Amino acid sequence: MLLLKTIIDMPLTPEQLAKIAQKDAVQPAALKRNASTNYYEGYFFITLNTRDYVPILSFISGRPDAPDCAPDAPSCEYTELGRKVMAVWQTVPRFHPHVEIIAAEAMPDHFHGLLRLKAGNRKHLGRIVNGFMISCTHEYWDTLGIKWRDMKKDPNKSDRDASLDWYDRDHIRSFRGPSLFVRGYNDMEAVTPEQVQTKLQYIREQARRALIKGTLRDRFHIHRSCTACGWTLDAIRRGLCADRFYAHDPERLEATLRTLMPRILMRPAAAAPKPLLSYIGCSALLSAERKLPLVCHRSDAPFFERQRDAVLRAAREGAVIVSAFISHKEREIGRLLLMEQLPVIEVYDNGFADRYKPSGKNFYACAENRLVQISPWNYEYSRNLTVNRGVCLVMNELARVIAGMGEGWWKQ
Repeated sequence: MLLLKTIIDMPLTPEQLAKIAQKDAVQPAALKRNASTNYYEGYFFITLNTRDYVPILSFISGRPDAPDCAPDAPSCEYTELGRKVMAVWQTVPRFHPHVEIIAAEAMPDHFHGLLRLKAGNRKHLGRIVNGFMISCTHEYWDTLGIKWRDMKKDPNKSDRDASLDWYDRDHIRSFRGPSLFVRGYNDMEAVTPEQVQTKLQYIREQARRALIKGTLRDRFHIHRSCTACGWTLDAIRRGLCADRFYAHDPERLEATLRTLMPRILMRPAAAAPKPLLSYIGCSALLSAERKLPLVCHRSDAPFFERQRDAVLRAAREGAVIVSAFISHKEREIGRLLLMEQLPVIEVYDNGFADRYKPSGKNFYACAENRLVQISPWNYEYSRNLTVNRGVCLVMNELARVIAGMGEGWWKQ
């Protein structure tokens, strides 16, 4: 016991710390675990990607506009390997009795799984997922014709060196063959029944969404490093000055701006720095003749119904509404705009990852040329990305710049 305590209390060597930092740096943030999450109990939605995103698990068939009950409804047609992967998923409770399998889908280049870890489970989610990935890799080797069961460790090597060859340490390949999935997995904890139902709906719509995105590639293309007339560093300062506390405290304003600068997309030219934008969706909305900003201030709360009605009326008459949809009241108006299938430009609170696509109703609004999402930010992966006061002020100013007018138009 004393020896064990001594080993545990021993500080890590510089070489060990460097190795940990190296692994942490190369692993995408989306594949890292959240330290505040209990990975032993609850509902989880996981995603695994095939190596190099090779489309070997299935192919998508059907028509994107066909109803769910039609013979040509969108669906995933599994390959032999895809069928094996889906079958392995169903066997997980056999090895882990406290796991309840809820749903899964094998897309061409990735796998989605929804499961529940019941009370009493003592296996970390990562251990369960790792066992699933190893079993799928074994099925992959069988498909490739690799006789991995007959392979033996090199007797001329020490047990340690032989193990380094034998095990798929970095999820790239082992002595026996290549891995099926990339190292790590993305997880999303669904803590309420409503969120579980949302994930079930997401899984059911995967094939249809893939067909829509493949058919309408231009509407889901991410346009990067774009400029906009009026979108300058002075405009960002002006947005911060809309807050009276910043307006009367220049030092606080500059300190907030310095904090925001690492997140702001900038043209890499020291001589003439200029903030840039990224967007996805129908670019025609950005050049619409009439665009109106939507910002709900607390001081206008007593007049919210008047503002809501004015915004909806203007949108029905052909105006494009521009908003960050941050506050509760802005989101309420945003839901009504989407419900009535009216055009919207959403100032997005994060940048766009390379494989980003809008989610939920926004996906279909984008496909139908009713939505543009535009962002002034660099992409940052975070499970708890905060939208603070400074971020809100910058996004509201971008909404005013895009619309070309102030947000008080509805009072006139």
